[in-house]
Amino acid sequence: MYVVMRRESYYSGNLISFPDVQSDNLTFKEAGRQTQRVAHEWRYNSNATQGAFMASCYSVAQRANFVLENIDRLEDGEFKDNIIGEAIAARALAHFDVVKTFAPIPSSSASANSAPGMPYMFSSDINQLPSRIPVGEFYDNLVTDLTTALPLISANNGSGRLNKDGVNALLSRLYLYMGRWQDAINAANAVTTATGTRADFTGIWNDSNSSDIIFDIKLNQVNPETPGVPYNQTLPSGIRSEYVCSFQLFQLYNNSDIRKTAYITTAPFDGNNYNHVIKWLSSVNNQSTGRVNVKVLRKAEVLLNKAEAHANLNQDVEALAALDELRQNRYAPFVSGGETGQALKDAIQLERRLELAFEGHRFFDLKRQNKAIERDPNYGDFADGTGLLPLEPTLPAGDCRFNMPIPQLELNVNPNMTQNECTFY
Repeated sequence: MYVVMRRESYYSGNLISFPDVQSDNLTFKEAGRQTQRVAHEWRYNSNATQGAFMASCYSVAQRANFVLENIDRLEDGEFKDNIIGEAIAARALAHFDVVKTFAPIPSSSASANSAPGMPYMFSSDINQLPSRIPVGEFYDNLVTDLTTALPLISANNGSGRLNKDGVNALLSRLYLYMGRWQDAINAANAVTTATGTRADFTGIWNDSNSSDIIFDIKLNQVNPETPGVPYNQTLPSGIRSEYVCSFQLFQLYNNSDIRKTAYITTAPFDGNNYNHVIKWLSSVNNQSTGRVNVKVLRKAEVLLNKAEAHANLNQDVEALAALDELRQNRYAPFVSGGETGQALKDAIQLERRLELAFEGHRFFDLKRQNKAIERDPNYGDFADGTGLLPLEPTLPAGDCRFNMPIPQLELNVNPNMTQNECTFY
């Protein structure tokens, strides 16, 4: 299961890049290799979509189901229970990733739950011809899987594997997507992993420490996967980026924020300065190769899930406390803004964007909140905001292109699969 998650079509590439490529966090760099440009400009269709990603998600689910179908080869006891819990949790994670990409998110609209979701696979049989089920039913299956896994899975499975904190963290995200605010808070409160400190923060991204990390995917010198390559490569002449931090986002980081230098560096390439994304550029084990452990679930996201859920329940004191737990570990000096009401909700979304940038969240955060993608049409790809301006600056809220088209190959082999209703390019 974890080997498939490590594929470049899944967590070691696609899922930590395309949600930012398709949003307002990144700007297309004219001097790059032109990768993912179709996705960046929302010009995709059934022959230019996330087909390999979809296949990888269902491959994880198939392997999880294969484990579950053969689980009685193990003796009853804690070891067997843990394997069951781990397989069910992995199945849920893979299904969650695929449905949020190809179907509406429940919190985005009143009609989302009745819209076509995706097939939910409970068997490893490769001859299945599954149909899409409604979004609401699909998300209920996710809740059932994760709540079933929770009492079975161990709290201490070791690095690189899902555990009890991982399931609770994933539940906090899932309930946020469903608009189940109190459930999101309860799940977040059950996570025991400590918040990553400011002193440790840069080391999270070069793999010199595991602060804040709940679940990551381990890479080493043997693994061919390079999660950082969709962002940039290191050449003798400097960093050659595929996409750079949008000037709009760059200006939101202030100089007291440790994330500014941990995530971004301003440096020349071919005579022009760019704001390069270095979050996935280099590790202590694989210098400047783009081969860095993939951080899938972090305590920082859990705090932000909790803060947003409290704010949506008008529990401003609790929301601010969760938000400030994060902010005091990112800014120096730090003084709480003491925000309330809409200002607090805006502050939570700002920190969510700053904290989770370039980790594959931004597109889905805008989608689940039914917000537009708005790239500032006045800012280009150079470090000072000049340069190539965005060719496609806006994707309106609720646009059908927030749901990726089903791959044509899947439509060809499975007569029960239907395409999303949209005028794709």
